[in-house]
Amino acid sequence: MEKLKTKREIPSIEIKYSNKRQLKQLKNKEGFRNLIMRDSFESIKEAIKNKWKTVELFNIINLSIIVKISSLYYPSALRNISKYFEIKEEFEKCAEIKKILSNLEN
Repeated sequence: MEKLKTKREIPSIEIKYSNKRQLKQLKNKEGFRNLIMRDSFESIKEAIKNKWKTVELFNIINLSIIVKISSLYYPSALRNISKYFEIKEEFEKCAEIKKILSNLEN
């Protein structure tokens, strides 16, 4: 019999930089933004499905930081993620997020 997965595997990220300016520029790099938005969306979606009060989004291993979010902030995070997908013209994702947000409000 297969065991049910109760805890998700947290994506590990290593951020390499030489100075603070490089670290600040990272937020504008499309590959990084894409990774953050897509993984965050999947993590929050799973957390809502499983009724978790918090979800750990990422483990930034070289900085010893775990990024997590409380269920209180799921709606605002989803709205920001939806804006990203709207810019990318991924309207199916936007519709999915809109449905999730609607369900959260009920």
